[in-house]
Amino acid sequence: MNRNKARVWVLVAVALVAAVVFVGRLYFLQIVSGEEYLERSAKRTARTVTVTAPRGEILDRFGRPLVTNRMSFSVVFDAMTWDKERREEVLTALIALCDGAGQEYIDTLPVSAASPFAYTYEDGSGDQKAVAAYLDDRKWEENTTADELIRLLAERYDLKTQDSALLRKLCGVCYEMETRGFSKSAPYTFARDVDRELVTRIKEHSRSLPGVLIDVEPIREYKTSAAAHILGRVDIIYREEYAALREKGYKMTDMVGKDGVEKSYEHYLRGIDGSKTTETTTTGKTTTVLYEEPPVLGKNCVLTIDLKMQEAAEKALAELVPRLRAEGKTNSRWGGDNAKGAAVVAIDVKTGGLLVSASYPTYDITQYKKQYNALAKDKYLPLFNRAIQGTFPPGSTFKMITAVAGLEQGVIGPDEKMLTTGKYMYYAPSTTPMCDIFRQYGKTHGKIDVSEAIKVSCNYFFYDVGRQVGIDSLADWAGRFGLGQKTGIEIAGEVSGQVASRVAREEKGKTWYPGETLSAAIGQSDTMVTPIQLANYVAQLVNRGVRYKPHLLKSVRDPDTNEEIEAPLPEVVSRIEMSDSTYQAVIDGLHAGAQEVGGTSYSVFGSYGVAVGGKTGSAQAPGGSHALYVAFAPIDDPEVAIAVVVENGGQGSRIPSVAKAVFDAYFGASFENDRRTYEGALIG
Repeated sequence: MNRNKARVWVLVAVALVAAVVFVGRLYFLQIVSGEEYLERSAKRTARTVTVTAPRGEILDRFGRPLVTNRMSFSVVFDAMTWDKERREEVLTALIALCDGAGQEYIDTLPVSAASPFAYTYEDGSGDQKAVAAYLDDRKWEENTTADELIRLLAERYDLKTQDSALLRKLCGVCYEMETRGFSKSAPYTFARDVDRELVTRIKEHSRSLPGVLIDVEPIREYKTSAAAHILGRVDIIYREEYAALREKGYKMTDMVGKDGVEKSYEHYLRGIDGSKTTETTTTGKTTTVLYEEPPVLGKNCVLTIDLKMQEAAEKALAELVPRLRAEGKTNSRWGGDNAKGAAVVAIDVKTGGLLVSASYPTYDITQYKKQYNALAKDKYLPLFNRAIQGTFPPGSTFKMITAVAGLEQGVIGPDEKMLTTGKYMYYAPSTTPMCDIFRQYGKTHGKIDVSEAIKVSCNYFFYDVGRQVGIDSLADWAGRFGLGQKTGIEIAGEVSGQVASRVAREEKGKTWYPGETLSAAIGQSDTMVTPIQLANYVAQLVNRGVRYKPHLLKSVRDPDTNEEIEAPLPEVVSRIEMSDSTYQAVIDGLHAGAQEVGGTSYSVFGSYGVAVGGKTGSAQAPGGSHALYVAFAPIDDPEVAIAVVVENGGQGSRIPSVAKAVFDAYFGASFENDRRTYEGALIG
């Protein structure tokens, strides 16, 4: 009993001591140090910020990096510590710091930098629509001039400066902040990729820049200057895009793929943003991380493109086109003095994967925004992706289709000889087209079969075969080879072109005349094709009639484990039944054209170490003939098909060197090493 009483008294004593300690602590916190802790709590606030997820990397077929990420500094406005009353003062100081450092900041207000102000958008553009929507939302007149808009914005944002240039800058930033939804739940990014020196200066002026913080976020880093038209770029969301993107979970301040692979595979490349809740002082300094949800990286996209082949192709075009211009000026017979641009496409015959897709002239993606106005005005159209958007008459590269049609329909036999007399007189006197050798030298090709006709590119031979086949059948065969149709390549902007036909002509209310079939048979008339169609048609031809859908995506991989998540299978879109004799006759002609004396590309491939087949073409066009060349290799088991087109480049016999540069990169000694090294790393 006494023992129990003792235990009770011990418990009571412990409780009394705890109570005394607790009360004493409360007294110390609330009475003795109350004012100090009140002041400290007032200077702190909880701030939840988005942690931007890095986008997935883009790699070439062997895993070579094309586009990766690097961490960079951004200048961000935080509404929790932003002083609206000091807006003009803070923005003026910040703009001065940026201007002094040559740092660009985000400003999409389409108004000129100097007074008198003018709109800088093009009619019908997204910027024009954005301004119209902004005016409409505020019930301002739809015909408000740029000068009036700046005045209205100055009133709306209570801007007092009399310096018109500074006023325009302030209005641009304020307009951006408002339209981007700047609020406590949505910080505003003022500038991205800021250098360390400017970051230091901003931090030194932090007391006079309340609400201006420095964040770290990933930005895109391009590991090659090649493939600009393929890779594409990312940028802030345009206002006209936001309605659709908001439903997918995007914020107005997010970055998104704008074109190329960045846009086509946005759903793979985009990561899932994380978040971080921190305790910060009124100056924005983080004191404690309270909660953190890490971001999820975007998935890596491995392309079918071979970087070394792509770089070789772009280098070859960049050397060739200026040379054609220069040589064309000294020898008008060659043409090419007006060469505008070019494209080369190389396709994996067995899968349809694009190995190369190059357009010349090209541009530097990293300088796109800075140089946009100059690029848009450049007469050679560097922003124009000629590989999938340019349309050209195929010229003599079409002759293999005429040959297949004639052979398969029994119009001509594989070994049957035709006497060619230079000038084709069937439709005389109204139509009397000539073979080039007759026009230039007064000679003929004599008696030749279909393989020899392909080798020497005899117009007379194909005039006669085309006439007998007929325009309806020629159009049908061209369609079977995919000409005049979009290939379905993933990147946006591809055009379909057209095939010369009686039906297409009559749909325009015009008549197809029989003599025009002669021109269509040698790839002229109304037929217009893209370089990618041309390359895929050759791939189908040498693949014995099997046509794959061209594609750029080889696989999708986990960024952490490198595990393959998805690998699209090659897709067969068409099959043409072709006899062995037809196939061999055409292949023999192409082989002879590249590697036998007298062939139109013998000067380039006559002693080449790999068995190559090729066909030149020159197609009449305003500004001078287009130069074309198609090729494939190896002869016995074709792997690669190539199409080269030089706009107004003159004679097709002057451009096979581009195909050779691409073949050199593919068949070079380093290729197998690359295959083992990089594919091993991917599997690894």
